[in-house]
Amino acid sequence: MSKNSIRKVAAATLALALCLSLTAPALAFPYTVEEGDNLWKLAQRYLGDGARYTEICEANRGTIRDPNLIYTGQVIEIPDGAQAPVQPEKPAQPEPPAQPKAEVTDAAIIEAVYENFLKLAAVPRPSKHEKQISDFLAAWAKEQGAQNVVQDEANNLIFDLNATAGYESKPLTVLQAHMDMVCVAAEGVSFDALSDPIKVIRDDAAGTLTADGTSLGGDDGAGVAVIMAVTQGKLAHGPVRIILTTDEEQGMSGVLALDGKYVADAKYLINLDNEAADEVVLSTAAGLCVYSSGSATARAPSGDTPLTLELKGLAGGHSGIEINKGRCNGVIAMARLLQKLNEAGVVYELASLTGGTADNAIPAAAKAVIVVDSSKSTAKAADVAAAFQSELEKEFAGIESGFTLRVSDAEPVAQVVSDADRAHAIRYLTEMIDGVHTMSQYVDGLVESSSNLGVFSLDAEGFIARSYIRSSDAALLDEIGAQQTTLAADCGYTFTTKKVADAWPYDPDNALLPIVREVYQRLNGTPIKEVSIHAGLECGTFALLNPTLNMISIGPDVHDVHSPNETLYLNSIPKTWRLLEGILAELS
Repeated sequence: MSKNSIRKVAAATLALALCLSLTAPALAFPYTVEEGDNLWKLAQRYLGDGARYTEICEANRGTIRDPNLIYTGQVIEIPDGAQAPVQPEKPAQPEPPAQPKAEVTDAAIIEAVYENFLKLAAVPRPSKHEKQISDFLAAWAKEQGAQNVVQDEANNLIFDLNATAGYESKPLTVLQAHMDMVCVAAEGVSFDALSDPIKVIRDDAAGTLTADGTSLGGDDGAGVAVIMAVTQGKLAHGPVRIILTTDEEQGMSGVLALDGKYVADAKYLINLDNEAADEVVLSTAAGLCVYSSGSATARAPSGDTPLTLELKGLAGGHSGIEINKGRCNGVIAMARLLQKLNEAGVVYELASLTGGTADNAIPAAAKAVIVVDSSKSTAKAADVAAAFQSELEKEFAGIESGFTLRVSDAEPVAQVVSDADRAHAIRYLTEMIDGVHTMSQYVDGLVESSSNLGVFSLDAEGFIARSYIRSSDAALLDEIGAQQTTLAADCGYTFTTKKVADAWPYDPDNALLPIVREVYQRLNGTPIKEVSIHAGLECGTFALLNPTLNMISIGPDVHDVHSPNETLYLNSIPKTWRLLEGILAELS
C-alpha cells in the first residue's frame, strides 16, 4: 500500500472515531436519579416521549415498585433505545401545548382520548386512594406546560391553560372531572384495586372499550381523558381552569374540601361526568349516607348442621341512575328469606349475613350461614328457599333474570349470634325504606327520593350497615334519614350520618343552556336531551361555592358503570368533543 493510501485510511479512521465519540449510541445505561427527576421527565429526555415511562418501569422491575416513587441517588437502568448522555444536560423545559390543527378528524380525536385513557388505566385509582394518580396527573400537566399546577390536601388537582390565540377575551371556564373510580371484579377474578392496573380491551369492530374481568373506570376516566386531550392543545379555547377531584364515588370528600377561590373568578363550569353523549344534565339530587353499627352477642351453636344460603346473579347497578328500574336488593331479599324460614317454623341459628360492595351500588348478591339441628330442617329450609325463589321470579319478572338461590352444606361454625341479634337485623332490613320512595310531580319519570342499602354485615364480631339516601327535596332527604336512624336506634344500633352530595337545583337562567342547545342542534340535526338525574354530581357543591356559576354536565356514552360489564363507546367520543369545542367557541 502506498503512503498516500495509508494516509487516506488513517484519515477516514480518525474521522469515524471522531463521529463515534460525538454520537451517543442507542443502548442501556445506568442513571443516578437527581433532585426533581420523575419517570415521565426521564422518558421524555432519553426516550423522546414521556408516555414511555412504562418502559423504564419494566426495565427496573426489582428496583421501581411504584412509578411515582423514585428518590434522589437511586440508580436505575435506562433501557435499550435510549440516547445515553454525552455530557450533563439540563432537564428539558416544558413547552406550551401545540396550537390546535385546523381540522382534527373523528379518528384522531378517538385516538387522542384512547391514549390518555390507557395512561389512566395503568395507575390504580380506587376512591379514597388517589395520591398515586394525582401525582401522575400533576407531573403530566407540568410536562404539558400547564400553569399554576396545584395539588391540595385532598389530592385534588387544579391547573390553568392559557387561551388559544384569538380566544384571549373569553371568560374563564372550568373543565371538571373526577380522577377516582369504583373498582369491582367479576366473580372468580383475582384483582387488587390498590396495586393492579385496569386491563383495557379495545374492540374496534364493536367500537368499545371494556376491561378484562373488572370495572373499566370510564366513570370518570372518560372525562379525565377528554380533559387531557384539551390540555394537549387539541382544540381552541379561552382561558381554562382544570379541576380534577378525588373521592367522588365514596363521599365527594374531594370537592367538599376544595377551596372556593378556584371557582370564584369563573363564569362557566362544564362537568364531564355524564354518561350519555346525546344528553345535557342540568340538575342533580342531594345525597346523605347513614352508617349504622352495633355489637353482637355470640355463643356456640346448639345445632349440628351448618348451611349456606346464597343468592347471586342479580342485576345490581348504580343506586342513583338505575334505582328507578326496580331491581332486587340482594341483602334485603336474603333478610326476607330468613323471615320466611321463621314463618315456616324452621328452627335455625344465624352465624352470618353479608352482602353489598359499595354505598352507591345495589347489592347483586348476598349470603347467609345458618345452623339447623336435624336433616329434616335441612330439607325444609331448601323447600322454603325454592318457594321463595319462585316468588322473587314473579315479583321481578322482566327486571331480574338468571339469578340463583341455593342451599348447600357449609363449613363447621364456631359461633352464632343471639336470637335477639337475628331478629333486630331482620327487622332493620325489612322495615327500612329501600328503593324508590317518591317520584317527581314536575318532571315525568324522574325519581324524587330514594334509598339504597349498599353494604351489610352481621356475624359474631358485630353489625354494620351503610345506606345511601338521595333526594332533590331537602325535606324528603331528612325524612328518609330520620326513618332510618330511628329504626337503627329501636334495634339497639348506633348510627352516624354524612352529607355526600349537595343538590344542584335547576336554573332556568343558565347561560350555557341556549349555547348547548344551538351547538348540538347545528352539529347533529336534532335537539339535545335536557335531563335532571337522581344522582349526585359535584356541580351541587360548585353551586354553593359560587352561586353565579353557569353549569352543565356532558360526556360520552358509558354503560353499566361500577360493574365488570362497564363499556365506553368510542364513537360517542367525537360527539362529546365537537359539542365541547362548539360551546367553548361560542362563550362570551
